Amino acid sequence: MKHIALDLVLLPKASCIESIVAYNSKLPDTVLKLGKNKTVPHLSLTMCRVEANRYDDLVGKLQDYLEVLDLSELLSLNVTSIYQHNINTIGWNLALSTPLKHLHYSLSTLMKSYHNDNSAKEENKDFTVIHPHMPFSGVDYLNVFFEEYAFDNYQPHITLGQGDAQVCEEWLMKNIEFDRIALFHMGTGCTCEKLLWETKISNN
Repeated sequence: MKHIALDLVLLPKASCIESIVAYNSKLPDTVLKLGKNKTVPHLSLTMCRVEANRYDDLVGKLQDYLEVLDLSELLSLNVTSIYQHNINTIGWNLALSTPLKHLHYSLSTLMKSYHNDNSAKEENKDFTVIHPHMPFSGVDYLNVFFEEYAFDNYQPHITLGQGDAQVCEEWLMKNIEFDRIALFHMGTGCTCEKLLWETKISNN
């Protein structure tokens, strides 16, 4: 059965994306190369690996749920600390506000009911892009996402790349502004590659 690896995310507004991409370019040895249209900087809300024949049903439920919510409190989130993963992967941790926590919980509960966490370690056909330097990392991450990174373990963050954490310090205690919730077909490394649909956080 074919599956699709999905990431439901908050997208920064265009000017913030441009700034983050510029910061990524300051990391000369980074494996992760961010861009405005591919490998897009993002804050993951939740993710899953869904059977292809259940995809339309999942998207319909997500759209029905999100369209009735007031998401205006997610327009701006504070950078509280530097994010570090696997020694040299760096970025920013963002404040886990009550609205963001509640949204994560509800969306994760929904997506977990569609999730397959039994892919073999080196099975990456569910991803739309196979990054040569991280061909299977997304498989491992998705297999344990709901147990190790979701619900009470959720820490909202934006990954910048691999390099010196000092590059991230300038953004500490500043706000990153967001304007959309979007669903992406993931690349390995849990990158946002193919935009499937999006909705504005605010109509104002």
